[in-house]
Amino acid sequence: MGDRFRLDPALAWLMVLALALRVPIALFTVYHQADEVWQYIEPAYGLVTGDWIRTWDIRLGIRSWLIPLVLLGPVWLGHALDPAGELHLVLPRLFMACLSLGSVWAGWSLGLRVSRRHAIVAGFVAEVWIDFAYFAPRTSSDTLSVIAILPGLALLYRFRERGGAGLALAGFLLGLGFITRFPLGPALAIPFLWAGRIDIRKAWVPLLVGASGAIACDVLANGAMGQPPLAWIARNLVANVVENRSHDYGVETADWYLRVLAWQWQYLAIALLPSAILGARRYPMLLLTALMVIAIHSAIGHKEYRFILLAVSLLALLAAIGSVDLAEWLARGRGKALGPKTVAVLLVLWFAGSVQVAAVEPFSINWGVGKAPLRTMRAVREQPGLCGFATYRIRDVPFVSRAVLNRPVPTLLLATRNEATAGQARYNVVVAPAEHMAELPSRYRFVRCMSPKKPLFEQQYCLLIRPGPCTENAGVLDYNAALKRLNR
Repeated sequence: MGDRFRLDPALAWLMVLALALRVPIALFTVYHQADEVWQYIEPAYGLVTGDWIRTWDIRLGIRSWLIPLVLLGPVWLGHALDPAGELHLVLPRLFMACLSLGSVWAGWSLGLRVSRRHAIVAGFVAEVWIDFAYFAPRTSSDTLSVIAILPGLALLYRFRERGGAGLALAGFLLGLGFITRFPLGPALAIPFLWAGRIDIRKAWVPLLVGASGAIACDVLANGAMGQPPLAWIARNLVANVVENRSHDYGVETADWYLRVLAWQWQYLAIALLPSAILGARRYPMLLLTALMVIAIHSAIGHKEYRFILLAVSLLALLAAIGSVDLAEWLARGRGKALGPKTVAVLLVLWFAGSVQVAAVEPFSINWGVGKAPLRTMRAVREQPGLCGFATYRIRDVPFVSRAVLNRPVPTLLLATRNEATAGQARYNVVVAPAEHMAELPSRYRFVRCMSPKKPLFEQQYCLLIRPGPCTENAGVLDYNAALKRLNR
């Protein structure tokens, strides 16, 4: 019994090092995509404080409450410990980083089916490869789905190999991956069919019981918030498929994901291809799942790299396992066995490849995402006598997040010079692009812009203040009311 649950020291070290890598990324980065704040942290913050910004998708009810409720604990704790600071933004990222250690275990488990060397390399890749490490702390549906699905897939292989318990848990994790990112449904049908086959009692029953448990969690979460069961999925499909709301955020051609992967991995794509092929020979189901993820999202007009995070993660794990096979084949060609030094070299090469991808475009752009808005909100919070905050002709709508601002003051969205002039008694701090600062009332004094390395004409977030109090409430210029009028 003790040996069965003994944690291999190598796996323990991989998890420790993975956490040591993920924590600085969680602290250094803000968000990869605005949804991480406005769709998940913001509603959780609203449950804690009663004050939050509601975007169009929240108003339409096309988002599940499951993820905000999952993040509610870290948000509540952060706000309780540091009510005037940002700990409620940081703790959820650290929480996700801890959950992501399951991906390291999944890589280890898949590799261990071949050998301990394969387990070490696959676990190491799940630890350090930039797509794993960077996205691990993200408070998004994409990250949570991968965190759930990868261990679920590893458990499926354990069941097919050894039988026994664990299949219901695998079904639950795959079901959770589906309910957090439902477009993955057709891809997830592949592992379900592969694991279930024609075994109704031993396979399909526990699989479906587990998956039903995940669906039940979503039903309960939304029911607790007064929403009908699974209605958010139907509303989402109507908004994004029938009404094409997602097309407002960009439409790409069907080959976009392949082009982005080639651009991101560059020469490494060529170097890793033989390894990925060898890994796929051991795990063809994982390859089929990854390809289905890419195919599904290639057929959808609006594309973002994060949408295929599961496919990228699976391809990286296949290449990791296959790289050991390739190294063993090369060693046998020289009449030698694969030794610890060669495995160490393999780990170094994987780490170097990850650093290379992380340090150049397009991936390097991610390291600065969200920093200017966060810097802006910090500057707003620092202003003495803050009694009302407004944004004027800011292109990013929504820009204001109550969770990020974290101050109980009125917030206004100003779209015209007349609104800025007529409403000046309602705000004493305003952020505007540099090109529009001169349109604000003369009482507002320039403080600074938030991107000091950019030329003035590119500055999008410049802070201005006026002396004196606010004598009126936000009224019709209230940020939520303005978002509703703009349908944003």
